[in-house]
Amino acid sequence: MAIGSALRELKIKSPLDLWRVSRGLVLTIWDPTRADIQHGINRFIHRGIQEASPAQIEALEAASPELVALFREGYDPDISPERLEALPDGTLGREYARFIRDNGIDPLAVLVELGEPKSTLEYLFRRAYKLHDLMHIVLDCDATVLGEVPIVSFSLGQAGARQSEGPRAPAMALAVLIMNIGLRRPHEMPHAVRLAARWLEIGERARWHVTFRVEDYLDKPVAEIRTVMLPDLEPA
Repeated sequence: MAIGSALRELKIKSPLDLWRVSRGLVLTIWDPTRADIQHGINRFIHRGIQEASPAQIEALEAASPELVALFREGYDPDISPERLEALPDGTLGREYARFIRDNGIDPLAVLVELGEPKSTLEYLFRRAYKLHDLMHIVLDCDATVLGEVPIVSFSLGQAGARQSEGPRAPAMALAVLIMNIGLRRPHEMPHAVRLAARWLEIGERARWHVTFRVEDYLDKPVAEIRTVMLPDLEPA
């Protein structure tokens, strides 16, 4: 029963669906940074969110009034790199624009494809995706597999502290990252485990980045948003 329930939750309805998911998982473990894999996973997760029941959405809204307020306001400031590159060095927006340019990242294309959110749950997913690369700057993490460990662990801690349905996605992502490091760079495993533990705990204590108005700090020094979001962050 448990296996059948899990398969239904992942929208696996046929042997072909199972093969596609299994193949995608293997490829993702081997190279989690591949853009085509990330894009496919995001579309897969988003499809499941679109099929969420009214009860799931109601539970989210009851637990997250701040998220509901942002959704109803339509809070979604422009983060196009062309505009942000004009900001001074050291600001959140300028460093974000540099990060996505230097790493060949095009997050806006996926955001456009996702379209306007029709529910609070879709808004949560879209916002978490939008803020991922901004959080690389806030948390001072590079775009390597090891650099993804703090981001995902932080997100896992954030979701777990709120006892939401959210921990499943970051938990799966962290498992993929750890398996990749174990297979391809085992010498980095002790450091990865320490990073995961540290940032999981920080995520539990920090303000929830999804409901925080991160974009209001685009023209501010990166240190300023770190002080506000992570007030008790201790040096690594």
